[in-house]
Amino acid sequence: MEVSTFALSWTPVLLLTFVAVGLKRPALELSLIGVGFTAGLAYVGFRTPLGVIWLAALDGVLTTLPLLLVVLAGILLSNLLRATGGIERIVTWFASGLRHPEHRHLFISLGTANFLEGASIIAEPLVAPMLRAAGVSPPGAAALSIIGYAGLMGVEMAGIIITVLALITGLPPAELASATAWLSVPATLAMAACIPWYLPRGEGGLRGLALMLAGGLLVSLVALAATVTLGVALAGMAGGLALMAALMLLGARRWQWSREIRRDLFPFVVILVPLLLVNTAPELRELTSERLVLHLEVVPGHRITLTPFFSAYLYLFMACGTAAAMFGRKVQMAPVLAVSLRQGWRALMGMALFGAMGQIIAYSGYAQGFGQVDQSRNIPWVLAMGLKTYTGSWYPLFVPLLGWAGTFLTGYGVASLMLFGELQVRAAGLLQVSAVWLAAGLTVGASVGSISSPFKIALAAPMCGALGQEGTILRRTIPLGVAASLIIGVILWAIC
Repeated sequence: MEVSTFALSWTPVLLLTFVAVGLKRPALELSLIGVGFTAGLAYVGFRTPLGVIWLAALDGVLTTLPLLLVVLAGILLSNLLRATGGIERIVTWFASGLRHPEHRHLFISLGTANFLEGASIIAEPLVAPMLRAAGVSPPGAAALSIIGYAGLMGVEMAGIIITVLALITGLPPAELASATAWLSVPATLAMAACIPWYLPRGEGGLRGLALMLAGGLLVSLVALAATVTLGVALAGMAGGLALMAALMLLGARRWQWSREIRRDLFPFVVILVPLLLVNTAPELRELTSERLVLHLEVVPGHRITLTPFFSAYLYLFMACGTAAAMFGRKVQMAPVLAVSLRQGWRALMGMALFGAMGQIIAYSGYAQGFGQVDQSRNIPWVLAMGLKTYTGSWYPLFVPLLGWAGTFLTGYGVASLMLFGELQVRAAGLLQVSAVWLAAGLTVGASVGSISSPFKIALAAPMCGALGQEGTILRRTIPLGVAASLIIGVILWAIC
């Protein structure tokens, strides 16, 4: 492999980093620049036919459709609860039952976020506005809504990430889950150490850092124990619940369950109860995830599956309808809808374009009709094999960084695994190291990559008043993501 080709494959990462960190441009501009540059790179630099690029981009937009619906419904629910003062009342209620102000930020960022992600509910639409109402700045609320769960994400989403990883690599799911959970402990501690940077003045310092590290350790160890004993599907929920319960017990105060608070919380019950049922009841899971589905196919051989009764967006819209019915005349729906669309269209377009960019990268080097691929012209293959070639026995050190890069470029941790997962098995055979640990390191790196993903930041920013500040947020989270990935890489290298 030529050094020039390997260097060329990193240019999307370098360009987006420069535009986000150096120029502080918002997510929509980042996505426009990113999709235009990657399309040109795939066509000129990696000789991919224009027909392949076009279909790959369309496939990427349709693949993001469920997330776009989640974001739209999340913005609508957030604005509904804001219009009635519901979010502020919920946060005040949290604060009334907790001992210190720092506890509520820990409760929301590490507790609530991991519980939601563990239950396959995208956390940002709910967690970001809660953090903003708790006194965190708009950029801080957007960042913390991702940082809180990023270290543990590999064993969340009801275990779907490990399931996908096992299918891609052919490795035993239980071993992959265990190794990922172990590596998620230092990853979660690294994320917890970042939280004080985003809190209001007076809530950081050594005391705040110690509190966040203790919370991160509790969440990750409980998730590890749940992975080993109960199964990975319950790990994230168990970790988040354990922290929330511990903070409630430490508060030692009686929580006032007023009628108003019960009404404010009921829309969240409408979301959580059906999602927990379809994720934990085997019959319902099979029915909603395998039978009551819709299929689309733009790229031959890549079936896009829509699962409306298994995914969060249907229940988010149900929660919006429930909230609108409960609050009745107290909220005017027309202004709420107008504000939601005004807040959301840039984020939705940016996310769709990031989805297109990710698939253009994934299908670079494919021939017309997608029947054949020249691996030497496929950007993910060049990235992975180049790292292996040029780092040799140091390769495990850079595996989490490869996972980070995959999430940075595509927006999805799962997409990163699909791009690079199988290559870890080949690399392990060549280097005579454990394929399970390499795959786990890739997974944790992809999870940590969430905090540096323009796609994720675009999702969180409109929820908490940070729209247009995505570049400022990424200026801090990109270095944090790289640093955390390298820390995990050092641990992985020592294990291998």
